[in-house]
Amino acid sequence: LVLISRSSHSFLTHHTPRRSIHLCFTHKMSTQTEATKNDVAITPPVCRRDEEKVCFAGVGPAHWDAKMPRQSNDSSEKLLDPPVAIPDPYGWLRDDKRENKEILDYLRAENEYSKSMTTHLKGLQDSLYEEFLSSLQETDYTTPRSREGFWYYTRTFQGESYTAYCRAPKISDTFSINWDGTKESPIMPGEEIYLNVNELAKGKSYCSVGSVKPSPSHKCIAYAVDFSGDEKYEMHVRNLETGEDVALKEAGGDDLLEIDGLLWGKDDDILYYMTMDEFHRPYRLYQRKDWNSDAPKDTLLKEELDDLFWCGSYKSLDGKYIFFEAASKETSEVWFLSTEDETSVTEMQCIALRRNKVLYEVEHGDDNWYVLTNVDGSPNMKLMKSPAKADSAADWELVEDANGTPLFDGSLAKSLDSVTVLNTHVVIEGREGGIP
Repeated sequence: LVLISRSSHSFLTHHTPRRSIHLCFTHKMSTQTEATKNDVAITPPVCRRDEEKVCFAGVGPAHWDAKMPRQSNDSSEKLLDPPVAIPDPYGWLRDDKRENKEILDYLRAENEYSKSMTTHLKGLQDSLYEEFLSSLQETDYTTPRSREGFWYYTRTFQGESYTAYCRAPKISDTFSINWDGTKESPIMPGEEIYLNVNELAKGKSYCSVGSVKPSPSHKCIAYAVDFSGDEKYEMHVRNLETGEDVALKEAGGDDLLEIDGLLWGKDDDILYYMTMDEFHRPYRLYQRKDWNSDAPKDTLLKEELDDLFWCGSYKSLDGKYIFFEAASKETSEVWFLSTEDETSVTEMQCIALRRNKVLYEVEHGDDNWYVLTNVDGSPNMKLMKSPAKADSAADWELVEDANGTPLFDGSLAKSLDSVTVLNTHVVIEGREGGIP
C-alpha cells in the first residue's frame, strides 16, 4: 500500500505485510450406499418435441408475416438472406415470464428425478456441508467504516443464511471492538440493524440484495433486491426513522422499476439508477428527482448503445461527482456530472473521449482527477493526474514522488491495481516484482 499525503504534497511509501491464509479439508467417504426401504423405479421425464416448430434466421421480404417466428423476435439485426427455416423442436420451453404450467411441471419432474437418482449420496452431501461449515466463522462482522456520524458494517449469524447491515453512532474518530463473540452481543455500542436480509427473505424462494446505499442525511437507505433469481433488481427506499419501505415504480406507471445500480445525489431528494437492455447489459443512467412524490421526474443522463461496452455508475468518495463509465475489454470512456449542479444541469461531460485500445478509470480528490490508464500502450496501468475538468486528456501527467520519480509509470516493474482518494491522503494499491 502507498499513502500519499495531499496536504504536504510529499509521498510516504509504507509496505504493509499481508498474510496468506490457505484452507484445506479432508473427508471420509463411506464405501456403503444408503438404499431406500421402498425402492421405486422412477422413469426419467421425457421432454416432448414439437417437430413442426421452426424459426426463421433471415431478413423477411416486404410481405413477411410478422407472426412467423424469427430466431430472436426482439432482434433488429439482419440475419440470413434469403430466410432459412431452422427446426426448433424445443423452442416451446422458452417462457421469459416463468408462468407456463407445462414447462414448470416438466422442470419439477426433472428436479424430482435428479433428486431420486442421487438419494444415496445424501449422507456424503451432509458430511461435506458440515465440514465446509466447520471451517467458517458463521457469527462474524466486517470492519466498521466511517460515514459522517456513523460506523457502518455488516454482520452474519450462525444458522442464518443472509447478511445483516448495521451501523453505530460515531463517538470518536477511532474505535475498539469489545465483542464477546455471541450473536446476541452488539459489535459496537448503540448498534442498529437497519437492513436484515434474513427478515427480507422470509417467505421468498429466492432473495439477493445488491447495492445498499445510505442517503446523504443517513435518514434513509436505498437498496436493490432480486426476489426472482433472474437478475432483475427492484429498487427500494427505506425510511430508517419510521421503518416505511417503498418499492419504486416506473415513472408514470404501476410496474416496479427494474435497475442494475443505484446512487444518491447530493441530498435525499435525488436518486440515480442504471437500467439494462434486452441482453441484461447495463447501458442507461437515469436521474430521478422527487422520488417520494406522486409524480417523480426521470431524466436520461447517458446511454451507451454499442453492445461491446459494459456500463456502470459510481459516486466519488467526496460526494462531488457522479460518474458514468462505459468500457470494453480494450477501450473505456468516463463521463461526469457535478452534484453541485445536479438540480439545474442534466448534461454529462466527458473526461476523455474514447480512443481505441486506451483504458482509463477515474477518481476525484482535491479538485483533481486521479487517472489509472494504459495510454500510449503501456503494459501496465499508469497513475496520472490532471485538473478536474472536461476533455482533460491533454493535461494528464504522471504522479511523482518527492524525488520526481513516477510512482507507477505503466512499466513491467510495477502494476497498479487501485486508487482510493481520501480527505488527506491517496491510498494506492499495486504490485512490485509480483509481490503486493
